[in-house]
Amino acid sequence: AFSRPHSRAPAAMSLGDLREVARWCTPSALTMGALLSGLSGVRFAAEEDFSSSVLCIMCAAVLDGLDGHVARYLGSCTKLGFELDSLCDLANFGVTPALVVYFWSKALPTKDCRSERCQSEQMWLWAACCAYTGSCAFRLARFNVAGHAAEMDHAYLETKPGRQRPPVKKAVWHNFHQRKMYFHGVPAPVAAAYALTPIMLHFCLAPWVPDQHNSPWSFGRRGAGWTLLLTAFLMIAPLPTFSSKMLKTDASDSHLRSRHPASLAAKAACGAFFAVLCWRHPFALVLLCNLMHLVSIPVSILVFYTVSNGAHDD
Repeated sequence: AFSRPHSRAPAAMSLGDLREVARWCTPSALTMGALLSGLSGVRFAAEEDFSSSVLCIMCAAVLDGLDGHVARYLGSCTKLGFELDSLCDLANFGVTPALVVYFWSKALPTKDCRSERCQSEQMWLWAACCAYTGSCAFRLARFNVAGHAAEMDHAYLETKPGRQRPPVKKAVWHNFHQRKMYFHGVPAPVAAAYALTPIMLHFCLAPWVPDQHNSPWSFGRRGAGWTLLLTAFLMIAPLPTFSSKMLKTDASDSHLRSRHPASLAAKAACGAFFAVLCWRHPFALVLLCNLMHLVSIPVSILVFYTVSNGAHDD
């Protein structure tokens, strides 16, 4: 008779192995949490709970901003996480806002939903939703291609380690001179906030403007459609916009010393102020941020084409 070999029991994972697994899985877990939050927004919109839908998209935007920072902090950046983040961004900020706006427009009060004018407005709004989602997909694909091209150029131009020069403190406008520090078009999370502007205006102005057939909200479909089309154009247009990459943490590359006590106190005060506003008036806060970002677009274009022309890019 043949004796069956003894199977070795799998070794138990040590604490170091668990930490390594957590280090690599935490960024992807945040990305998946953002995806589930965005999908929950569609569910709430189907039930006409639009305030919860907007809050779900805002939560997805917060998680989307955290996953990249967590991955870089833990040193667990991977191509899989990069592609997963891009796909989740399309679902959270390309598909979900369009569906939420469409469901919201159908819930607006109208005299006759079966009239030819109402049906044409619904088709017009759906076409705007499709244009918005397609523009978001195009922007994310362009961002991925630019990221892969930059990675290939970096590998091709990589030099052997040698003697490095001591760091030199740059001027205040140095980071704004570098054209690589700009976004090209409006980012997807900001575009989602733009797309939800009619809904948030509805929430903020509802106490003063009642939902009636002859109220200004009867024109909400056309306003939402034009908002989606304008946002779609801002996403794919090659407009230079300010980026958070301009605020580096290295004191030799930035004029903002992030670890200075005064800087930390200012950040804590701003964080507490925004936390209170987000808790008390979340939709008004997002509308204010939308207005500030919209005003910054012509300023960023002016800085890009005037100040940058007088300096050499690194």
